[in-house]
Amino acid sequence: MKYLFCIAIALLTTLYRYDFTAQTQSKATCSEGWYITGYYIPREDELPGDTQEISVERVGSLSFSQEFLNETRTEGWGITRFGWALGYYSGAWHRSDAGALDASGNLLSEGVIAIDRTLIPSGAQVQISTLPSPWSSKTFRANDVGNGITGQHIDVFTGMGRVAEEETFRITSNNNRVCFTTNATK
Repeated sequence: MKYLFCIAIALLTTLYRYDFTAQTQSKATCSEGWYITGYYIPREDELPGDTQEISVERVGSLSFSQEFLNETRTEGWGITRFGWALGYYSGAWHRSDAGALDASGNLLSEGVIAIDRTLIPSGAQVQISTLPSPWSSKTFRANDVGNGITGQHIDVFTGMGRVAEEETFRITSNNNRVCFTTNATK
């Protein structure tokens, strides 16, 4: 009898934990026809030339290479000759001592992608098997957004400098297969 009582308590404890503990499971979604581009962080020391004076929020007026400013405006962030990141968003220039940042204010790192959040949720894990190696075997994090990223368009962060810029051209392609995984709570 004591033995049966112990089994009953063990079963009730297990059922109690089961009923009130949230379970998570991954849900994968795949589709075809995605346009993939890349973005990178330009370096001022790699883009010399005629200078232009700009006003940087909370810094004041500074001069930078026009080519560097054009690339930074397009890509979102650049690394200055001073070693800090210069960003262009909300119609103004900004300084970041931490480095280039994503839309949420986190440091950009390889594996981050900019997405349209109406199609892929923020934080999703994404795989793009149709990209050239080594990108085809990577798992990306959907942590960023961009002005021109709408619909079935993903922008892959490729790194910093000229080599990273070359990678943006190498991975730009149409008709890609994209799979993303989100965690759902039961």
